[in-house]
Amino acid sequence: MSRSDSPGVRAPAPAKKARKKKSSVTAHAGSLGTAANTKESFRAALAFPVDYLEADVRFTKKGDAYLAHDILTLHRQRGAMSLEDLLALVARRPRVRLNLDMKEVTGIAEMVKLVKRAGMSARVLMTGLSGDALLVAREDGGGLPYLYNHAPGILQRLTARGAADLARSIRASGARGLNTHHLFVTRRIARAMKDAGLALSVWTVDGEREMRRMLRLGADNITTNRVDVLLELLNGRQR
Repeated sequence: MSRSDSPGVRAPAPAKKARKKKSSVTAHAGSLGTAANTKESFRAALAFPVDYLEADVRFTKKGDAYLAHDILTLHRQRGAMSLEDLLALVARRPRVRLNLDMKEVTGIAEMVKLVKRAGMSARVLMTGLSGDALLVAREDGGGLPYLYNHAPGILQRLTARGAADLARSIRASGARGLNTHHLFVTRRIARAMKDAGLALSVWTVDGEREMRRMLRLGADNITTNRVDVLLELLNGRQR
């Protein structure tokens, strides 16, 4: 019943409608036409109110973390930006977090120590993880949160049972949610993640039409090269 049976007792005021949470914005490594995994790229992204910077992480033979999408020669590794430098850059901006796309996991234990020494444990999220890499993240990741990288199959995309099974697999892996290419996201996937209390993170969304679709589906995070366009949409500005 919406009213009390006792006379003289006022009915409770209707609950205010919860405000819809905005999607977080991740600046893809090399966004805005810059060279990926460089100080210039990160500084360009930081000129906008982004929530995350994405960086691709690899390791030297000694276990030192450097930033690169592809494997680099020893000579080029020396010239690559280090994760330590990126942590120092972002530490001065407490609102900004890091999305570390793990291209390798061989040095993850040492990476976790570095992150903790920098006082950045609460501001780092690991992505790019699937298969055995998920087990490594769970066992050696020092409790850092991570997402489950996966390309959902047809049954997972189009059936409630398939989407629910995917959500259960994600939960079993210890991941906080799904990280997938935007083309694989359907209403079934979005609904299953929401119902399971899991995050839905999508990449790499550069077209305005797909940005709007991901926003309608309630993606929790959108990774993009066009942070300028996405932020305008989130702020309700028409292009």
